[in-house]
Amino acid sequence: MKKHWLLMAATAASVSGCYSVESPSNSNLGSFRVVVQSISAVSSSDSLQPLSVVPSCIKQYGTRLDQVPLDVRGKEDCRYIVPNGQVELVVDVTALDKSGKALDFNGPVAFKVVPGDIADDNYTYTWTTLAKGRGIGKLRAQHVYGEVRVWALDEPVEPRYVDGGIAGNVNQLPVEPGSRTYAAGTSATLFFQEPTLAAVQQPQGYENRYSPFTGQFVTIGRAPESGSVQYQNCPDIDLNGDGKVDPQPAKPVTLLVTGTDPSGFFVTDLTSCPIPEDTSSAAQVNVPEPSGYLPGTYGSMFVYNYSFPEGLNAGDLLWTLSGSLQEFTSTTQLTFPSWTVREHVRELPPDQWNKYLKLNPPVELNLRHCGHKNQLAPQSVDTLCGYYNSNLKLESMESALVKLRRVRFPKFFKDCDLNGDGKVPFFCSSSGAWTFCGTTAPLDNNEVQCNIECTIGTGPYLNSVCTERTQYNSFGQFVVEMAGPGPRAAGLDDSLAGRWQEVLLSDTASAKTATSYDDGTEVSVWCDLDTYFRFGGSTVTAANTDELLPAKTRKDVIISGGKGTVAFLAQKLPAASTPAPRCYVSRNTHSRVLVMTRDAVPDLRVDCDENDANETRALQCRYLHGATFDVVGHLKQIQAARPRWMVLPRDADDVCCYPGPGMQCPSPIKPCE
Repeated sequence: MKKHWLLMAATAASVSGCYSVESPSNSNLGSFRVVVQSISAVSSSDSLQPLSVVPSCIKQYGTRLDQVPLDVRGKEDCRYIVPNGQVELVVDVTALDKSGKALDFNGPVAFKVVPGDIADDNYTYTWTTLAKGRGIGKLRAQHVYGEVRVWALDEPVEPRYVDGGIAGNVNQLPVEPGSRTYAAGTSATLFFQEPTLAAVQQPQGYENRYSPFTGQFVTIGRAPESGSVQYQNCPDIDLNGDGKVDPQPAKPVTLLVTGTDPSGFFVTDLTSCPIPEDTSSAAQVNVPEPSGYLPGTYGSMFVYNYSFPEGLNAGDLLWTLSGSLQEFTSTTQLTFPSWTVREHVRELPPDQWNKYLKLNPPVELNLRHCGHKNQLAPQSVDTLCGYYNSNLKLESMESALVKLRRVRFPKFFKDCDLNGDGKVPFFCSSSGAWTFCGTTAPLDNNEVQCNIECTIGTGPYLNSVCTERTQYNSFGQFVVEMAGPGPRAAGLDDSLAGRWQEVLLSDTASAKTATSYDDGTEVSVWCDLDTYFRFGGSTVTAANTDELLPAKTRKDVIISGGKGTVAFLAQKLPAASTPAPRCYVSRNTHSRVLVMTRDAVPDLRVDCDENDANETRALQCRYLHGATFDVVGHLKQIQAARPRWMVLPRDADDVCCYPGPGMQCPSPIKPCE
């Protein structure tokens, strides 16, 4: 029939005086068949490892990834996890003509991954060459999630641009053929987890300054009208510490607004999965978490809305959250956001406004989280909590609600802007010493030293808390000192038992600390029983004529005169006691973080003077300096600040006070319950 109609058409053309044109051949390039043969995770050391699948799939086949058949991985019921780094895919590409048949095509083809990005400036991973219509290529991709497809394209490879120039070795780019058809073909769908707050924030490697998804537009969660809601897929863990794994049922992604501020709001995923802590040597973890899991889940984020988020309140739930991921002062935030609300709690009776916030208690930030070593000897970086960029304990809690316990507010505010230019150089640790760091030498080295002494607490500010006033005036941030190591009942931090000395008590023989402390060291002493004590040299002994320290009463002492050893004698031991009574002696680490109360508690005067001519202000200042405080707030990283980590309370209810002896809390702060 086809030949018959062609003959008639040719005859008609000859009769009409027209000439015939041969139909274009269908043997030219039409598309590509793309088959993904394998997929691997690329480690920070550039080695390849099997890419894991979601825990629910592993549980179907056993307890390990190697028990999951290869042919089910990446299917809808057995999705790959969202990798926090690169993946390498081996791809089989076949050229097809326009009728879908194999074509003898020779030339380079480029790769593309959607959603995702072709990774690396090594261009050998961005294209492959087909010979006689067939080619096997390797590509590396990142930022892959959801329903992913690999594309092969007859088009030029897109180079990487950095600072206006092309990154990488351009000699690795293919020689361009004389022409391109821009034909394309795609693989079957590879199913990955859908993005969660944790998946897009967990760092690649051991660096806490960057999110692997920076610059990407993401949507977290799903509203019911768009299909089934998004569920977490968490591995089974031992929740109660009995050594047995507890099943973790699938839980819907639950996005909780934990606080608002003039430029945006904070969100935490209540069902975010616990993250096992990497304690390999590469992770540089000084003290692992007792639970085996990081203190946070990477499941919190600040949403930068450019203005106050009208209609949102702390305690509201969201279905979805969308926007572009950016880093600001090394804190990950979502910009140009949009969201859909699941529940407005302020539409409920007031007694239900905090019903979801109660499900999200703040994590108490301690010295172990700061990255300190569990040893008696101090380190120079002890004074700045979380100084090193390898600290993932704090990173896992970034933008989450945390709690500072028993911190001291600054007593001194020192203006280190000695030349009046409105800036003070910051500093870094180098070979165990604090010194200027930066690309341009400071105009006045005295400013650097002034900033170091005030912020670290050395020189004239030894054993006191000082804030550099230029930083405070510009940003409202001020330094607070965390509780030192020691028994929790003493108002101290018990997360690092190696940081204090214990002395078993006797009521017949004096006992003393094994290690002496240097002059100028502030130590805390605490005893289980009424105990006589004495500071002295290495041979010091205590007698019943020495000062009596009442049981469970803390005494803070600054060592002087070479009297760095402490001896104890119990007033009277009980007939039987388990554990045996003892005294504890610990060196104050003077660890510091930043706090900003300007927006949350504007009436609190932090920069005050105990000698103020106004007696009311002077009295309030003495109350402030004599007290310690609990502070709840969102944790943010400020890379250029010293210290680098800051807690932002939401309102006056996030700050409470333990008054000094015979004192009250400063107005408007309430006593801690």
